[in-house]
Amino acid sequence: MQIAREASAQAGPWGAPAPKAQIAPPPPPVEQVWHIAEAGKTKGPFSRASMGRMSADGALTRDTLVWTAGQDGWKKAADVTALATLFTVLPPPPPEG
Repeated sequence: MQIAREASAQAGPWGAPAPKAQIAPPPPPVEQVWHIAEAGKTKGPFSRASMGRMSADGALTRDTLVWTAGQDGWKKAADVTALATLFTVLPPPPPEG
């Protein structure tokens, strides 16, 4: 009787217990990259952080044409929601002196 109890405790009523599934962490999100059109040529890809630095330096303006995967053609940077905020948080030019 004791042997039967030990066997049933290990195997369970439907056979051997299933091995525990290994749960892998989700993959990191894919960073969106951008291309710009300048003087008839394309440049990039650039990360959003790079686009922010370009905006601060004046190399990227509201009228710069940009494209990213999944976007329907080239658009002005100011018309792209993900980039429009780059132009609203810039400080004014420093005072002369």
